[in-house]
Amino acid sequence: MYMRQFMQLLMALMLFVPSAVTASESVSGGNVKSGPVKVGAVADEVRTIVGTVYDAATNLPIAGVRVQATGHTKITAMTNAEGKYSISVPEYVTLLTYSTPGYLLVQRPVSDNEVINVRLYTDNFKKNYDEDIVITSERGFENEITTAITIDSDIQNKLGADVRSITRSGTIGVGAAMFIRGLNTINANSQPLLVIDGIIWDSQEDNETIHMGSYNNVLSAIDVNDIRDVKVLKNATAIYGARAANGVILINTKRGESMATKITANIYANVSLEPERYNMMDAEEYRIYANDMVAGMDIDPAYYKKMDFLRSDKDFLYYNQYHNDTDWASLVYRESFTQNYKINVEGGDEIAMYNFSFGYTLGDTPLKANSFNRLNVRLNSDIVLAKCLKTRVDISYARVARDLLDDGLRENETSLPLASIAALADVKSPFLSQYRYSTMGTQSNIYDLADTFAHDVVSYSGVSNPNNSLYNPMTIISKGEGSQKNEMDYTNMGITIAPELKLGDFTITETFNYSLHRVSEKYFLPYSHSNSNYYFFSKSLNTKVGNYVASSFGKETAISTDTRVAWSKVFGAHDVSAFGGFRYTNFAFDTSVLSAPNTGNDNNFNIKGLDTTTNDGDNNVWKNIAWYLSADYSFRTKYFLQVAASLEASSRFGINADGALKMCGVSWGFFPSVQAGWLLSSESWFNVKPINFLKLRAGFDVTGNDAIDYFAARSYLQAVKYSGDNMGLVFGNMENDGVKWESTSRFNIGLDGMLFNNRLGVSFDWYYSKTNDLLVQKKNPYVSGMGTYWGNGGSLKNMGLEATLNAKLINARNFQWELGLSLGHYKNEIVSLDEDSYMASVYGGEVATKEGLPVGVFWGYKTDGVIASQKEIDEMEYPLYQLDAAGVPQNFKPGDVRFVNISGEDGLIDENDKTIIGDPNPDIFGNIFTSLSYKGLKLDIGFNYSWGNDIYNYYRRQLESGSSFYNQTKALLNRWSFDGQVTDIPVIEYGDPTGNSRFSDRWIEDGSYLKLKSVKLSYDIPVSLSWLQGLSVWCAAENLYTFTKYKGNDPEFSVNNNVLYQGVDAGLLPQTRSFHLGVKVNL
Repeated sequence: MYMRQFMQLLMALMLFVPSAVTASESVSGGNVKSGPVKVGAVADEVRTIVGTVYDAATNLPIAGVRVQATGHTKITAMTNAEGKYSISVPEYVTLLTYSTPGYLLVQRPVSDNEVINVRLYTDNFKKNYDEDIVITSERGFENEITTAITIDSDIQNKLGADVRSITRSGTIGVGAAMFIRGLNTINANSQPLLVIDGIIWDSQEDNETIHMGSYNNVLSAIDVNDIRDVKVLKNATAIYGARAANGVILINTKRGESMATKITANIYANVSLEPERYNMMDAEEYRIYANDMVAGMDIDPAYYKKMDFLRSDKDFLYYNQYHNDTDWASLVYRESFTQNYKINVEGGDEIAMYNFSFGYTLGDTPLKANSFNRLNVRLNSDIVLAKCLKTRVDISYARVARDLLDDGLRENETSLPLASIAALADVKSPFLSQYRYSTMGTQSNIYDLADTFAHDVVSYSGVSNPNNSLYNPMTIISKGEGSQKNEMDYTNMGITIAPELKLGDFTITETFNYSLHRVSEKYFLPYSHSNSNYYFFSKSLNTKVGNYVASSFGKETAISTDTRVAWSKVFGAHDVSAFGGFRYTNFAFDTSVLSAPNTGNDNNFNIKGLDTTTNDGDNNVWKNIAWYLSADYSFRTKYFLQVAASLEASSRFGINADGALKMCGVSWGFFPSVQAGWLLSSESWFNVKPINFLKLRAGFDVTGNDAIDYFAARSYLQAVKYSGDNMGLVFGNMENDGVKWESTSRFNIGLDGMLFNNRLGVSFDWYYSKTNDLLVQKKNPYVSGMGTYWGNGGSLKNMGLEATLNAKLINARNFQWELGLSLGHYKNEIVSLDEDSYMASVYGGEVATKEGLPVGVFWGYKTDGVIASQKEIDEMEYPLYQLDAAGVPQNFKPGDVRFVNISGEDGLIDENDKTIIGDPNPDIFGNIFTSLSYKGLKLDIGFNYSWGNDIYNYYRRQLESGSSFYNQTKALLNRWSFDGQVTDIPVIEYGDPTGNSRFSDRWIEDGSYLKLKSVKLSYDIPVSLSWLQGLSVWCAAENLYTFTKYKGNDPEFSVNNNVLYQGVDAGLLPQTRSFHLGVKVNL
């Protein structure tokens, strides 16, 4: 269907363009003298436009302003010393462009005016016009002085409504999860496509790291200072086919632009403060809590005398060991320092232009034993080989090395012991010391082993393998640092060769790229204790874990080639351009992971030959080929049309993919796009004085998401162990040769305008999208003995709007003030599912996937406080109860949470009482900025905000559950402890037999926030030295303050790129306040 419609539209376009059009234009001096301008056999009239260009602040005329008929590079004029100009243009010219260095570009409609006076604003303001008329929904920025380590941060700060960016954590360079125009998938990749200098990158979003809470951000391999500009494409991405459903981010690095050699040095550093922390119990408060916990356990009183931590006799030998008041958090956090050194050299001649850069970054995070080290080298060159032949040669190398430890809480807390030093600092008992005590009760200077008191207590209650012995975080730091222990090394190398041949109106380009991504990671967790009784019992490994060692090595090679033919021609009032080509990409990724517990000692990293060694890894190769075409047409620079399409095949597609085109023995997806624009302000009848420029845009496109499991369309066998060391083969996957890409159809309508003499810029977009053929895991027949397989089924829709406003509030000779804001909103809904609704288990909670609901909503119990007394129970019409595993009713008691009996089944609390308790999708999000400039001094202030999103605070659930010997927040000081007590904190019970801490709205919080994200003050120092072209100094502060009701450390985080994990706080390192100082020197 799409193919037929696209061909009809293309034919109509070809018939619409006149077949015999000639034009003759010549330039003389500063004015244009046009000869006969003919369209077919009809000569166009020529008229003369005159006017004066003024400085908008001083009202003084500006000399040397280039005046051009927009879209017609040969029809130009220049203002004289008095700012006056005269330009003769054909009658079909409806728009003029005014530009000069130091000022913002302005476009003015011609209509019936013969005198057009223009006011230009200094480029201290943000630009509001593009050189070309853009009819798609896109937004971008040019790079400038920044505090960012990776470009993710600048995208968040400058494009807040266009890209919903969520910084993953406070770890340096870890980047952000980015979502464009809502959520377009449930199970597949949700991140936008990255295109760097025209080369498609694999973001490796589904490649896991060994260290919990870590993420290998491929954008960390690009030095922000090497980036020239960033553009976000939110629609009209059909030429990227099956990988563009989540939007496309184009990043272009700097190239040589000046023949004169220019050297730029950029040196800056920052200090990051310690993060905000939960208000935890002190030693005595925790001792009372632990005593109350013991009192509620079924323990023989004879064991009480063995609980040394409860004794208060100062003469007791072990009194000192259990009577400390340790602030564990102060031991694991620090103020950290980061330094950056950047050198850029550009230059060249008529034969070759180059841009060479070298960068080095060295920094620590506020969490000890975590650091970031990056080296970047890049050479971009443009070489003229012949009059009509030139080539681009780009070479880049980056190495990112990290020291790192686990961050946050594990989703599966039974797999390995808790090893996050930040989490341990919160949950470890404060009455213990970091140092070991001798048998004589004196403190040493040796770090203590894991604690044992809680393990012993739980053992006394009859529980085997209680896993209550917690690591000393200082032991993990001291023994975990060092070569080959806890580190990650990411290397990125690439070379691009792109020859370009110019033949008349045609340009032929062949872009070849080879890139290599290598990731090596080491993991080491030292022995927790000298006594194996206190080892952690891992259910997944089915063994006790004393220490743990793991190593992984991954390598991805990418080869791509893009052959493109471009053509453009101006036929008087008609401007036509087109390009098309063939693109081939080949990605080969392989990784191997070895891990094992209990190596014998902490100096032995050799895990080969151990009985408990686990081997894992991948060996994936996937290929894409695509034919693409894009054509643009404009008439009188007033009416615009763009049509594009691509045909794409992938090794990930099933050979019998449903609804696909079948050619050459493979399945092809067809992805069309149609965009149109209308420059309303250029119409002769448009005479709305406050409006200087008004453009209407509309478009429809179809794109795909090909993030299909590499082997979903194939059957394969995998090796397994059984009965000890015996090996066998089982089916790893049952092929589905009908599996295909997800298909997203999107309609967009937008309006761009400039008002009040270009003082106010506004932009508005409304969009509607629907994703069909969702990638889902379906159930195999029971007799197959296999669980699930990948298939397509179901659909979801997104509807939303985006708005930006930019106002030049004050424009004086030496002072400018600008204010802007952006707003994004989306609402998504699961329209249909191929199979029954299902619940995804996420960090002990449930996320619902049901028809009629948004993606990612939290599904659990609602609560109504705490049952205060037995009298309250007696007065209930239906006293609350639940059924135990044997089906026996168990009544809720005073001190228990009062769950809402939604089902109304006589007080029974069960699965039928679950409902929606939160939605992580925000109502609105975006940013606010203001900029003030005085002569060479400039102050930039930026806010980010998100409103209406809920957070599942899993981390607080562990710190306020009252069901373990973890230290708790001071909120537990108000826990229920006597009949009649009115409180919102239930009674504490080890193991939570009643389920008071089950997943409920107790742990769902309002995640709305307004964050003062950045404040930057810069000054351009006046210089008049021949060897010094410029000197700038700047200082900045980030994450200064967050206005929020959220109880956690930071409402902005991302534990996982998967949309089902959004809004889950697992206690990752929060972003902290940082203060920056830098200098930029231009030689």
